[in-house]
Amino acid sequence: MVQVSSKQLKRQDADRQEKLPIYPRPDPPVTVVETSNELEHQVGKLRNAVQSTTRSAIGSVRSGVDRVVNTEHQVETKDETLAPNALYVGIATLSSIVFTRYRSFPIRWLAPPAVFALSFKYLLPHTFDNTADFYESWEQKRFPGFSAQRQNVWTRIQQTYHTGVSHLGRAGDQARDAISSGIEGVENRTGLRVSSAIPTGTVPESAPRLADKSKLI
Repeated sequence: MVQVSSKQLKRQDADRQEKLPIYPRPDPPVTVVETSNELEHQVGKLRNAVQSTTRSAIGSVRSGVDRVVNTEHQVETKDETLAPNALYVGIATLSSIVFTRYRSFPIRWLAPPAVFALSFKYLLPHTFDNTADFYESWEQKRFPGFSAQRQNVWTRIQQTYHTGVSHLGRAGDQARDAISSGIEGVENRTGLRVSSAIPTGTVPESAPRLADKSKLI
């Protein structure tokens, strides 16, 4: 019986390992290890910040456009054209700025808004009323205290205006009555037709009738 030593066994194993196998060996598994550096982290943060800012800006623009469109629908009217009349309002306002730029401080600052309001009211009356109603509703919603004070002041101004107009009307009526009485007295005393010598429009309508009565006497 042949005895084989351990050295011979090791040598035989090494020879078998060095010989190529008949079939190809399977490829070893590939392991992917994710690696990153600080620059990639900073670039990623910057990209996320830019995307967030862009999304918020686009949302703000869209919401602003929607508000403008809604306001336009609330203000615009079907029986008025904004294209030429709004241009005329702008031209009138710019003209007032040009003509009053060398005037005193109150005129220079108060004339353009007054011209804008008057031209807006004259050229686009329905749009002006809708705009005023929209502003009042917005003011009452956002600043209720200021809106109440402004309405009280505006009501007092209107009352003062109407009172002054009524007083002027009564004063005009009294002046016309005084003129009529004076003409009547002169014509009764002298027999002259004084109303014919006064320019047309200055003598009240009652004076010629009174003159005719005196002539009959």
